Amino acid sequence: MATAADGGRPLTVLTVITPARYSGAERMAVYLADGLQRRGHRVVFACKRNDLLLAALAERDIEARVLPIAGKANLVAPLVLALAARRVGADLIHTHLSTAGLWGSVAGRLAGIPTLASVHALNAKTCFMLADLIATCSDGVRDHLAEQGVPESMIRVLYNGVYPERFEGLPGRDAMRDALDLWPDAPVIGAVAHLSPKKGQRHLVAATAILRERWPDLVCLLVGEGEDCEALTEQARELGVADAVRLLGYRDDAPAVMQAMDVVVLPSVAKEGLGVALIEAAFLGRPVVGSDAPGIREVLVDGETGLLAPVGDAMGLANAIAAILDDPERAEHMGELGRDRARRMFTVDRMAETAEGIYRELVGE
Repeated sequence: MATAADGGRPLTVLTVITPARYSGAERMAVYLADGLQRRGHRVVFACKRNDLLLAALAERDIEARVLPIAGKANLVAPLVLALAARRVGADLIHTHLSTAGLWGSVAGRLAGIPTLASVHALNAKTCFMLADLIATCSDGVRDHLAEQGVPESMIRVLYNGVYPERFEGLPGRDAMRDALDLWPDAPVIGAVAHLSPKKGQRHLVAATAILRERWPDLVCLLVGEGEDCEALTEQARELGVADAVRLLGYRDDAPAVMQAMDVVVLPSVAKEGLGVALIEAAFLGRPVVGSDAPGIREVLVDGETGLLAPVGDAMGLANAIAAILDDPERAEHMGELGRDRARRMFTVDRMAETAEGIYRELVGE
């Protein structure tokens, strides 16, 4: 009889996720499925039509079923999912995000199999309470749910993970600066995140204006796209730093772009489940600055791998960035400590191993 990496029987997992985008939660669901398959399990995705997601799954030979399951008013969705679970012989259902959490949990009850609901941000508990267990991407999200009355016995922490090999063999700092038309010795800071109010890029733009008073050649790179693009462009113009703030849009080579940065910043102001961009920066050995908010605190060890700044405080953000720019030796040491910690805690293999343990608990093994 075949066995999985942990010595138990291989499991079949129906993963349910419904957004049309391919962003943080979707990527983590794909990475987890890939890690689980490497450990000997079978994962089948149930999703609506999402070309980027389907391409990522096909690239990793992960099965997918495109089903009419979108929307919280879709009363047919749990029946469709229960039938899919039976057809693939699922041992359990693992949902990601709120709509999937709602209907996937009902489907599990209809199919007579357990469900695990992953919560990726500081969400309300409403759509997740029908699951047998809840997996949170950080202690911060766990605490947020516990404050709403979710029993702690129902919650497990499942940290996100990335592929360490994705950060090997990238162009070096000088090569990326040349490719991005940056001066070799200019201070370069930046953020990799969806351009939205909750990610707080406006505070980083304001901090850039403060920092330029001391470093006139400083450049701030904003990688990502979103609804705040025009507002950030206008803000930079009004603050007189339009030449310093460069909006690069979506980049599928974001880790390579981070190679050009002296400090990677995540200035989020709300609902940050876990700062994956800071995890990626850590694998690159980059010192980081982040908002003192749940989720970010667990990726960034203040004073060791980077610095925390008050939430929504441009001056505090500027001071933290300046402290790192002022001390290159300390910055290098922070980067080394961050890389070591990321390799221990935030890999796809570690994420899959932890999920496997939760699955075994759910199916009673």
